[in-house]
Amino acid sequence: MIPRIAEAPSLEQAYVDFLKGLKHSGFEGQIHTDYADRVVLSTDNSIYQRQPQAVVYPRHRDDVVKLCTLLGDPRFRRVVVAPRGGGTGTNGQSLSDGIIVDLSRHMNQILEFNPDERWVRVQSGVVKDQLNAFVKSHGLFFAPELSTSNRATIGGMMTT
Repeated sequence: MIPRIAEAPSLEQAYVDFLKGLKHSGFEGQIHTDYADRVVLSTDNSIYQRQPQAVVYPRHRDDVVKLCTLLGDPRFRRVVVAPRGGGTGTNGQSLSDGIIVDLSRHMNQILEFNPDERWVRVQSGVVKDQLNAFVKSHGLFFAPELSTSNRATIGGMMTT
């Protein structure tokens, strides 16, 4: 039986403490613990549902470093995080009852492109169609072909 989302349980203390520590570390992204944000990210393109404790939206690389550094603190060894892009996976891989780290909101820039060597450096939240529109004039295309290419992020495609 597939579990259903129930009423919003209160956050586990370990997560409350972790999020306070994240905020205190100088994390510049957004931290959401409200029921609405948690419910929105409790589903993806699969049939599964898992309500997270919180959702964080890093603004830049330094925010991701701060998050990972804090995860290394022994007090938070039981804190679970799951990266998320467009949520287009069909197996529930972007779902967690821990903290969702959404990298698509702010970390979605094309950083560097070398058409002669045929490579591009992107942030993980870049959407596949965005990347293909960018490289198209050079006769390039990022594969694979997928039906969710207007929402699927490069980072999500790499972690699946």
